[in-house]
This record gives sequence, C-alpha cells and structure tokens, in this order.
Amino acid sequence: MGVRSAIAKGVFAAGAAVCFMVTLASAQDAYPVRDIHLVVGYAPGSGPDITTRRVAEASRQASGATVLVENRAGALTKIAAQYVAHAKPDGYTVSVTAGNSTFAANPWLFKDLPYDPVKDFTPVTSLLKTPFLFAVPQGSPINSVAELTAALKAKGNKAKYAYANSISLAASELYKAKTGVEATGVSYKSIVDSHAALALGEVDFFVADVTFKDRAKMLALTVAERSPVLPNVPSSREAGLENFDLGAWWGVWLPAGTPQAIADKLAAWIDPFVASEANRDYANKMGNVPWIGVHGDALRQYTVAEIAKWGEAIKLAKIEPQ
Repeated sequence: MGVRSAIAKGVFAAGAAVCFMVTLASAQDAYPVRDIHLVVGYAPGSGPDITTRRVAEASRQASGATVLVENRAGALTKIAAQYVAHAKPDGYTVSVTAGNSTFAANPWLFKDLPYDPVKDFTPVTSLLKTPFLFAVPQGSPINSVAELTAALKAKGNKAKYAYANSISLAASELYKAKTGVEATGVSYKSIVDSHAALALGEVDFFVADVTFKDRAKMLALTVAERSPVLPNVPSSREAGLENFDLGAWWGVWLPAGTPQAIADKLAAWIDPFVASEANRDYANKMGNVPWIGVHGDALRQYTVAEIAKWGEAIKLAKIEPQ
C-alpha cells in the first residue's frame, strides 16, 4: 500500500468516525422522535401498573412525546426485564420496575437468569420505596403475626399463602423459616389475582402490596421500622420477627449502552414529578414514600448492595432457584 493510499484510508476512517459521532450526538439531541415504551412486568390494574402509568403521563407532559405503557407480566418480572435488556439502547424501550424483585431477588430465584442485573442496564432514576405487609382476609379473627403463626401451625401442611412477585415469595418463606410454620405457597400471575384468592379464602395469608391495603386486614409490615405513611401498622421487629427487613424500591432503567445524555433527559422529566407535592400526597395515600433523585452510579451501587442482602434472605429462607 502506498503512502498516499494509507493516508487516504486514514482520513476516510477518521471522517467516518466523526460523522458517526455527529450522527449519534444529533440523535441524542433530537430524542425523542417517536413513541417511548415504558415496560412493566405486572398486569394492568395492579399497583405497579398504576405507578408506571403515572410516570408515563408525567414523562409525556414534560417531553411532549407519546409515552406508552407496555405490560409484560409473569415470571416475577423476568419476562419484562429480559425484553428491555435485549432492546436497542436508543431510549425508546424503558424499564419501570421494582428493583428489589427484578435485580436483587431474581438472581437468587432463577438458575438461568436471561440478563445480568447490573451489566445489562443503565440506571436512570429512583421513584419510590414501599413496605409490604402481612395480610389476612378482612373478616379474619386474626389480629397479629403471633395469632397468624398459631393459626397456621394448627393447620399444619394444609395452610396456604399466595404470592405473585419475589418479595411475597421471599418474605413468606423467610417468615416460615423463622416461625416454623408449614404453609404451602400458591403462585398467581398477578397481585390482583393474589388479593382475589385471599378474599375468597383460597389462601390463609398474603405478603401484600400496600397499594391494596384497604382490601385486606394488615397485621405487620415486612420492614424493621414503622412507615411514616402507615404509622398504626407494627414493623416486623415489633411483630416479633427479628432480622426481618424486606421492602420494595422502584426505579427506571434503560438497556446497557444507552447514551448517558438520553438517560439524563429521562431523569430530568421524571425527577420533578417524583418530588412534586401532588405525587407525594398520592404516594403517601397509597402507602408509598417518594424516593427522589438517585441516579447513575448511586442507583447501581444501591442495587449491588441489595443483591447481597436479598441473597442472604433467600438462602436463609431455603428457597431453591427455579
């Protein structure tokens, strides 16, 4: 190859690289130019679905874009997470999910998880934190965790509990490990179905999403401290469950490789909504607490710490990976 040819090829390559960078920058600046899909791993009408639709509306108002909610329910959010992890990293496929389930618990609940909870996602921002609660049917004579434990022991291996997500499963099995009850878990596709099963008496108890707190009798929270928005509900510690602290935390993620400028745009649309008085009032009414402005590396580090924490809890509960 001659000197002139080599120089020409080098100039062409450099020019192509510059063009690529300019095109990429232009795409980021123009974002969004088409519909954005917020993917949630829960059924329509569930608490997570309601949360995602509120985020979608806030994003639509802030950006002027069409923001759609895409429900991909099942497999403890694994289906939805896999879909986002393998999507094109262009900002148009977004995960709104409970990080405690999708990222912290699922690595311990599935033998072959089709995504890496840290490497396959770009953290965008935080949304909310919420305790779960031990619940029995509204008309149940049981009024405490101690009474629930006694009732379940009396039923022996005929006792049942419902679960539709990883926190319900892990908290229920951890409760069994700490109290010696023998209840059998019954899996339901959605939280709504689990509540229906509880109301119909098909199961004895349910570790429930606080979104539906008015549809069941609350016995205690699944976290070690009382919630400021549920001040009359005992914490797990007060209910006699030591070293029991499993709560839900929600956020927004993109596929790995998504330009940071796009993640920053999304966060800029969502953060003011999360911090707004209207959202705080709504979240508190639903039993949730806004979790404001945890971005990027901070959200990634929080996730890593939670993965370790959930691993310990799931091992103690002796839950075998599926």
